[in-house]
Amino acid sequence: MKSIQILFMLTIVALTHAIAQKDPAAKEVLDAMSEKYQKIPAFRAQFSYTMEDDSDEIDEGFKGTILVKGDKYKLIMDEQEVTFDGSDIYTYLKEENEITISSFDPEEEEISLSNIFNIYKEGYKYVYTESKNNGTTDVVDLVPEDRDKEYFKIRMEIAASDKSLKSFKVFDKSGSRYLYKVLSFKEDATITDKTFAYDKAKFQGAEVIDFR
Repeated sequence: MKSIQILFMLTIVALTHAIAQKDPAAKEVLDAMSEKYQKIPAFRAQFSYTMEDDSDEIDEGFKGTILVKGDKYKLIMDEQEVTFDGSDIYTYLKEENEITISSFDPEEEEISLSNIFNIYKEGYKYVYTESKNNGTTDVVDLVPEDRDKEYFKIRMEIAASDKSLKSFKVFDKSGSRYLYKVLSFKEDATITDKTFAYDKAKFQGAEVIDFR
């Protein structure tokens, strides 16, 4: 029994050491994916989001569209619209007809399709986990170096053929999992800086709450 316990502990140590490194195989896949998307000036993507929590038997989600150009993005969902113009974030709640404006804080930025392609480059270690679906999908795990993060892992599934991102799942320390799937993706030359500019005329009558 003691030998089994020792073997188990050695296995855990080995796995911990492996995932704490910047795996060259994982870096190759991530770099190829990042390079692919960096070459695209602007894009439009449809996605699905699902939140799962086994302990509370929660399974909920929604679908949305995101427009991205450089650091700027517009997230469009049924109930709200979130726009980042490069300096401020505008959140429009449709049912309440209310707009909240806040200054951008990099430390509070959530993981999304606007930043996921380059997120691994700073503050993360990564490991190539597996090749699945008959070799058509590469699976890579990212682990934040900051142990105070509310999540402990991001699992990315990337198409082996063209290095396009198929999905990513965020594993929260509370036991929740947040899955984002890319349903469609295309370059969109009609997306310009004006796409993300705040237009007061578009929201006439809306209550504006400015936290800047």
